[in-house]
Amino acid sequence: MTTIKIDQAHTCCTAQALQRTAQRYHIGITVILFILGAAFLAQGGYMQAKAYFAQYLIEQAWQQTLKDQQHHKPWSWADTHPVAKLEFITVPVKNVAGEQRNLQSNSISDKAHNPTLYVLSGASGRNLAFGPAKLLSSAKVNSLGNTVIAGHRDTHFALLKGTQVGQQMILQNAAGVEVLYQVNAIQVVHESDLSVMAETGQAQLTLVTCYPFDSLVAGGPMRYVVTAVPLDKVEAI
Repeated sequence: MTTIKIDQAHTCCTAQALQRTAQRYHIGITVILFILGAAFLAQGGYMQAKAYFAQYLIEQAWQQTLKDQQHHKPWSWADTHPVAKLEFITVPVKNVAGEQRNLQSNSISDKAHNPTLYVLSGASGRNLAFGPAKLLSSAKVNSLGNTVIAGHRDTHFALLKGTQVGQQMILQNAAGVEVLYQVNAIQVVHESDLSVMAETGQAQLTLVTCYPFDSLVAGGPMRYVVTAVPLDKVEAI
């Protein structure tokens, strides 16, 4: 009888020890996950801050380019320069067939609400951390051909998530020439589908970002592609 009681007590102590060990294990896992989550949030916040502060510096360089038509680095160690300003229109510019559109007709208050991005030359990973960037192999800005601009889905090109067919945007080149574009197609393609970057012989603006927008893993194989055509006449450059 005594032996049975000792065995029961031993079993009870063993169960309690295992329970305490499991609790410590779960607490440890929770702490680790919390630390990792905080680290990811901090990293994400840093990336967001860097991305948007860089746009301010790129804007300053762009203003200099418009003044003297020269390339200007946004910061001393940059190996790129801005090549375009991309403005998303919140109040559509009137589209009257046969009439020359006046892009300055948007009021100052309207333009103040238009999301604006400054586009860098060369869509390298480093450049994309600071802003959308034009593929070097694509057509010059506001010229006959397919101008392809890429951007990150979680920073500058996050706004493409709300873009719809009919959305208007203004693309300004280094000469200060502004062309009004309108979105005519949106599609999701595999990264291996390079047809979206092909030359069609017509003026076209193509915006590309990763997809899906809310993916927790960066660098997936799918791409969100927005295609726009000019509503204004585009001259060969």
